[in-house]
Amino acid sequence: MRTHRWTTLGGVAAMLLTTIAPLTLLTTSAAATAAPPATSAACPRDAEDTGPATCLLRAGTGGGDRPLPRVTAGRGPLTAGDLQEAYRLPADWLGGGQSVAVVTPYDNPAAGDELAEYREANGMPPCDADFPCFKKINQRGGDTPPAPSPAWAVHSSVGLQLAAAACPNCKLLLVQADDPSLASMAAAVDQAAAQGATAVVPMWGVTEYDGQNALAAHFDHAPTTVVAPSGQGFNNGGRQILPTAYPSVIAVGGTQLYRDPATTRGWNESVWRDTASGCSMYVTRPAWQPTGACGSRRTVADVAAVGSADTPVQVYSTSLGGWGAAAGTPVAAAFIAGVYGLAGTDSATPAGKRLYASAQYLNDITAGSNGACGGGKICTAARGYDGPSGMGTPNGTGAF
Repeated sequence: MRTHRWTTLGGVAAMLLTTIAPLTLLTTSAAATAAPPATSAACPRDAEDTGPATCLLRAGTGGGDRPLPRVTAGRGPLTAGDLQEAYRLPADWLGGGQSVAVVTPYDNPAAGDELAEYREANGMPPCDADFPCFKKINQRGGDTPPAPSPAWAVHSSVGLQLAAAACPNCKLLLVQADDPSLASMAAAVDQAAAQGATAVVPMWGVTEYDGQNALAAHFDHAPTTVVAPSGQGFNNGGRQILPTAYPSVIAVGGTQLYRDPATTRGWNESVWRDTASGCSMYVTRPAWQPTGACGSRRTVADVAAVGSADTPVQVYSTSLGGWGAAAGTPVAAAFIAGVYGLAGTDSATPAGKRLYASAQYLNDITAGSNGACGGGKICTAARGYDGPSGMGTPNGTGAF
């Protein structure tokens, strides 16, 4: 049995800080201990590089060649071991033979090396000839990558590393789409499912639009589970994002998570104020989702995990100059994809139906809000189902 532990990287050659004109990032001192590392939108500034995409990831620099130090009061940046403990994941024992696919637009040439750094620092076995746990392909399944993009590269770094944090024994597949369009995402998700992925997570979204159901079938691949970030902010102008709104997709919200010895769990978790929730404009509510403020329409989200900028996670990315911090609902979605890989459930029963029938295996989030809705469950945490955190957060793998 492997023991996952935090180790400080020593003797690692200092990395050159990559110049990232398209990224908007705030710098954090590596010596800071009074507050979490600052993060800002890790998105292209040029509209042509963003296209129709909704970029949801936040990231911050600061560690260079060494992991960022712990912050006082246990408020991150969170390591893989922290997350495994907080969500009671038997990560040492499960996940063998399963695979998790991360879908991002454009190429990240350093994805494999970045994953290796993260795995070493978090006590995970390397992806090598004895354990070939990393593969990168394009949306057609070939080896020729699309054009690179430093801004979008952070998304693949975060996706792979958070999936590994939940499931160190899973194989990881990076499927790189040609561009950030929903059509390219759909092709990449199809390819991930064809490759036999247990779970697939696209790391971005596209705002709902009339005619969106034409692509819905590309995100329905049972027994492969497709999960996606819920978005950012309550109601999003009356439209949710895709593929999250599709009923076959597990919509993942973000929480604030920090160590709290005063609780029985040892951790305190509440709804992140910037997570998303709301009603789909076009999608009908699946039968297993409870009726609420959205009536006959689909409600976002289904489940949640850490994503708050106040309690970010530790990541390694050359686009960040080395070690940094990440937040946003893509963090939560990638981690939940890893939980599905860890669970390894091979069932034609829709993942949403399994999830909603398994409240006993989830942490019910009852504190926090992401908007003004008169205290209603659509934007306020409450017992049982609520919009921001869905059915709750993982308490082991029984719900997945």
